[in-house]
Amino acid sequence: MKILHVGEYVNGGVATYLKTLLSGLQKYDDIENYLLISEYKSQQGWENITKKVFYYKYKRSIANIFLAIKQIHAVIKDINPDIIHVHSTWAGLFVRLPYLLKKRKAKIIYQSHGWSFLMDTSKYKKNIYAFVEKILSIPTDKIINISNYEQNQAIKYGLNKNKMVMIYNGVEDKVNKSNLKLNWDRNKINLLFVGRLDRQKGLDLFLDVYNKIKLENIHLYVIGASILDNNLPQSTKYVTYLGWVDNKDIDAYYQACDAVIMPSRWEGFGLVAVEAMRNSKPVIVSSAGALPELIKNNINGYVFNLKDKFSLRDILIKLDRDKLKIIGFKNRKLFLKTFTSKQFVINILVLYKFLNKNIEIEKLQ
Repeated sequence: MKILHVGEYVNGGVATYLKTLLSGLQKYDDIENYLLISEYKSQQGWENITKKVFYYKYKRSIANIFLAIKQIHAVIKDINPDIIHVHSTWAGLFVRLPYLLKKRKAKIIYQSHGWSFLMDTSKYKKNIYAFVEKILSIPTDKIINISNYEQNQAIKYGLNKNKMVMIYNGVEDKVNKSNLKLNWDRNKINLLFVGRLDRQKGLDLFLDVYNKIKLENIHLYVIGASILDNNLPQSTKYVTYLGWVDNKDIDAYYQACDAVIMPSRWEGFGLVAVEAMRNSKPVIVSSAGALPELIKNNINGYVFNLKDKFSLRDILIKLDRDKLKIIGFKNRKLFLKTFTSKQFVINILVLYKFLNKNIEIEKLQ
């Protein structure tokens, strides 16, 4: 079975997702994976986990849409895949738009990795995004949602529930070994933020609360930078900005911290939360999107109300290192039960095989 994965700017969470999936599918001899992504702003290093990698020339703009479509469909014609697995909004447009007018042989699976109509934007824009997704869902055989929240919201916005399937993301149960020595103050509670420094991830929301209360017993470490601007804010007595770190060292930071903070304004899943679980760490999350689906308040972390400015403050003031350790152990058990890459890859493989044979997948609905 030939599977062609198509993406646009493949970096961050989408790149992690694809590398986990492609690596996991390698052991299945009846699966041939091909990858087609933009040469601009996409991660490298795919050659060892897929049969062939194709790059198309594209920078995000309305003027370049039809050039991208032409290049992508030339590759589709050349490979003649059984299934096209499309990742993210723009790639979904490039692949599916022509199939509104022409026949296709391949089955199409679409995965938004976070619906555009669930972003923190105006109701007018949300309705436009939802309308476009409904039209593009016509030549789509299955739509993978990465959380129950995403799936329920997609149905609420009018997408065909019969095309929906929910499959949680997973990560490999493997902690990268690192020689990095982190001399963090063990007399403090060390919090870790991992992600882009942009509006979605909500670091500014956390800092607004944190800077006002200035708790001497808490220090925040920030891994990440803006996609558009790599200039980091200045570190302070309470906050250390680390920029992006080498992937082989990321688990060393997870293990050094006492808890991970995810103050997102919207989140379709929350891969950082799962990586924290793998490392036996509790997670403090906002009430946005799918995060409360992963983190249950006072059970495997803490959930603060985005609309209540005192909610996060009250959690920070009451943090206790011993309790955080106990919560972290619970998170490790939850990871092994629900979020391993093995479970994730098997669920995707089942979807491929059933779709290729035209059989409905009741157990994944």
